[in-house]
Amino acid sequence: MVEYGIKGFLLSLSLIAAIGAQNLFILKQGILNNHVFWVCFVCFMCDVILINLGIFGVANFLANNKLITILLGICGTCFVTWYAINALQSLYKWRSIAITDNAIAVTSLRKTLLYTLIITLLNPHVYLDAIVIIGTLALSLNVFEKIAFACGSIFASGVWFFSLGFLANKASKYFRNPKTWVVINIMVALIMFAIAYNLLLFSINEICNL
Repeated sequence: MVEYGIKGFLLSLSLIAAIGAQNLFILKQGILNNHVFWVCFVCFMCDVILINLGIFGVANFLANNKLITILLGICGTCFVTWYAINALQSLYKWRSIAITDNAIAVTSLRKTLLYTLIITLLNPHVYLDAIVIIGTLALSLNVFEKIAFACGSIFASGVWFFSLGFLANKASKYFRNPKTWVVINIMVALIMFAIAYNLLLFSINEICNL
């Protein structure tokens, strides 16, 4: 069971660690010390809901339909491959990413939470990550393995968001350096290519079992 928890942890961490509007928003709030706990908490709870929906809701429904499962596996393979390529492409864009103390003004808790929800829930990648990728990889697991997989995924989300938010101020000079994100995205790309390979094998296996 620990194995599936670790797999869920690594998968979730690789998905949320890539450069994106949500991570940059959290970094900015952390640097400004602007309602950091609530920003991280909202992002975390959104992930908890979507990850559980992907693993136990949508995934269970799809498991009963082989054709949809195969289609989802193929789409997941394509999407994860694109995800990895996009992470590599970002290596050439790192100079355009900068975070300064004056990037945004400190806002009220209400406005900050509203911005957090908008950045999180209006991002299509959030749903693709939780349902297409995490949900698809959980299709072949039994209920206990899914629980371990979900716990690992949710734990990674909590660790990432709260670490990113609360350590941003102390480590702001490192996060402001785009080279840090270059290293992160290289790791993300390698993990994503490995996931794409596993998804492809899963899809082929499902086709052979038709």
